[in-house]
Parts: sequence; structure tokens; C-alpha cells
Amino acid sequence: MFIEASGNYTKVITTKSNITIREKISDTIQLLSDHDFLQVHKSFAVAKKHINSIVGNRVYIQDHIVPIGKLYKANINQLFK
Repeated sequence: MFIEASGNYTKVITTKSNITIREKISDTIQLLSDHDFLQVHKSFAVAKKHINSIVGNRVYIQDHIVPIGKLYKANINQLFK
């Protein structure tokens, strides 16, 4: 559903479990498809298909709330074009 930076580790949050890998989030994002994932914050990238709603500076995915960083607001706006 989304990935979250945690120091030199990255948390991968799926619908069934949470996985922690020893990889920087920037390296992990490069492995992911731009078509499927969108970076919304320096510490978060979300799977587009799992976005339930976007309200203000937050992305809602099931019962998770992911913040949207100021620099990444333009990425969100591209979804609606």
C-alpha cells in the first residue's frame, strides 16, 4: 500500500503485513514503477491504486494516514490531470 522511511531502513506496508528492509527509501523508490507508486513526502511513497482519498495535506489509505510534503504536492496534482 505504501512505503515509509525509517533511517537506513524502509518499512513496506502491505495489505497483509509490514516488512522492514535494509534499504534507503530513495533506493527503494527507484526500484518501483512510476506508474504504480507516487512519492508524496520525503519519507513516504504510496501505491496509487490503494489511495482512498486525499484531504488537504493527507493521503488516506485504509486506516493509515500518510502526510503530503510541500515539495511533493505537485505530484498529487498530476493525478487529477
